[in-house]
This record gives sequence, structure tokens and C-alpha cells, in this order.
Amino acid sequence: MTRHIIPLLVLVAACSVEKADRNAIDTTATPPPADSVPRSDTARGAMFDTTPALAATDSGNVLMGPEEIRRGGVVVAVAQGLTIDNPRCSWKGAPLPCYRTPAGVRAIAPLPADEPGGRYALVIDRPASRITREVQVAETDFRQELIFLDDSVYALLRRGRDIARDGRAIRRVLETETPEQHWSGAWRMPVDGGKSSAYGVERFYYRASDSTRVVRLEPSARTRGAFGVDTATASQDVPGWRHAGVDIAVARGTSVRAPQAGAVAEVGDYVLTGKTLILDHGQGVHSAYFHLDTVLVREGDVVRRGATLGRVGASGLATGPHLHYGIYLHGKDVDPAVWHGLPSGTLDPPAPRSASR
Repeated sequence: MTRHIIPLLVLVAACSVEKADRNAIDTTATPPPADSVPRSDTARGAMFDTTPALAATDSGNVLMGPEEIRRGGVVVAVAQGLTIDNPRCSWKGAPLPCYRTPAGVRAIAPLPADEPGGRYALVIDRPASRITREVQVAETDFRQELIFLDDSVYALLRRGRDIARDGRAIRRVLETETPEQHWSGAWRMPVDGGKSSAYGVERFYYRASDSTRVVRLEPSARTRGAFGVDTATASQDVPGWRHAGVDIAVARGTSVRAPQAGAVAEVGDYVLTGKTLILDHGQGVHSAYFHLDTVLVREGDVVRRGATLGRVGASGLATGPHLHYGIYLHGKDVDPAVWHGLPSGTLDPPAPRSASR
């Protein structure tokens, strides 16, 4: 089975990156009264409170990371010393799950490729006040690809109802929030070596027979969903999805190992993703493994970092043996390379000497 990929170059203007202050001291503010009117920021979804800042008992020390915050990555905020048992946080004006850790309240906001960059508000609430950070998310250039499939593989794309059913089932698993954190320390890659295809690429699928003619992709063509979890067609009626992980090309039968400790949340066989395994690492963090040949664990198993999960294959919509590896935060995909590149001190900073409420 052959695979033909034609990359399309997309030129974008360079974007400046505003680095977050990792030890910024924020002035907390009381929640606005019911009749106050927040102003809308130019960035979609961001709302900034205009209520005057008031002093509070907490210093508002927040560790922010990583230094470069871009579309496809993450924002990590740790309110040092804050010991609320049931914290409440928001991102872009919508609720964001956050959790108490030894260092304080931690909020991790996903920045998936299908959400635009801009300036947004991250808020950590307390009983009588709030901590607010304005975060600048830089744009990222996600290119486009044409992929040509043999007829037997292309036929899978006609199973629209099954693809929709599968997407709903996988998304339900990925949106699950469990309070216990299984992971700690550095994350390892699930397989060694191999060439990796990038995260966030917009992929458009054609029959292999189409490779003998000129195929023109309109400049306005865009995908409308993420591979494996969305049912969508491209804007010019060509089957297409945004790549929601990385593809690692390794030999069939290569062992797939757990990048971190977690619980097996899903084992299934789906139209696009083939034999599929999902690990729940706790507190909204999941990892996904598509196109497997064999799964060696069962749903409900708790695995350690480095445990063998299965073997690489070419099941589902695949043109050859490889592992599709994805990282999801609160149900949204992010670039695994960014997640793996986070320093352990960003996700789990040391606990401060004193804590506040």
C-alpha cells in the first residue's frame, strides 16, 4: 500500500510572542456586582473585568509557563500556596477544570490548533476574590497535506454514520475528568525512533488514482474537525481532518509503552482510528494510541510508566504501519511535542513554605 503526500506551503506573517511572567504578582479583585458590565476583548471569548482591584490576604503569586505560549500548546498556571479544596477557574470566560496540588491551585489550559491565537483571560476564583492573568497566545503555521489512498482504504471514508458514532464515543472518554493525578515527572515517548509527522496539519484525502492528474486545493480550503473525534468534511467537500497528534513511523509489532502512569480508559476498534487505546492519567490528561495491531491491556487496568500497552499496526485509516500518538487536556488535543517538552518544574513546582486560603 502506497502513500503519497504533497505538502502545501502556507505563508503567514510572523507573530510576536509575549512571554508570560513566571513569577508575576497579581492584584486580586472582588467579583463584579451583578450590574457591572465587563468589556469584550478583541480576542474572541476573552472577557476582562473592569472592577477596581482590591487588596486581599493572598499575595497572588502565580507561576506561568511555558515561556513560549503558542496555538497548539498549553498554558500552565499555578497559584502558589492557594489551598482551596474545590477551586474554580475559567479560561476565555468558560469554566476550566483546575485542581489543588502541593504547590497550590493548578490550571492547565489547552490551546488546540483549531482555536485562534489572541489575548485571553485566565481566572482563578477564591471565596471572596479572584486572581486574573492576561495571556497572549501566539499564532502557529499549521501546513496542509494531500494524502492519496488506495481504493480499499478510501472506502472507509464512506462510512459516515459509523465515523460519527465512533467520534462521539471517543470524545466522551477524552472529556472525562478524574481527580487523582497518576502522572509525575518527565514523560517518555511511547515508541523509540521513527520519523514523526507533525501535529495540527490539515489533511485532505483523495483516491490514489487522482495522483495521476492535477489536483488543485482552493486557497480557502479548510478542515472542520480533528481526526478521530469529529465528523467533518473539508470546506470544498473533500474528506479532511486536522491531525490531532503525531504519527511515528516504526515497524509493525513494535512495542508501545506507557509515557506515564495511568488507567486504561478505553479499548476499542473504530473505523478511522482502528484498534484504539486511551489512557487516563488523571486531572483531565489523556493519551491516545491509534492504528494498533494488538492491545495487551484491558479497560480498567492501572499501568506504570514504561509498561507495554500494545503493538504498532496499520488498522483503520492508515497507509502503513505507524503509531498515531495524541495528548488531550480536558478533551482537547495539544501537540505532544510541546507537552513532553514542559519542564517538570512547570507542571509540578515545589510547594511553597507557607500556604494561604
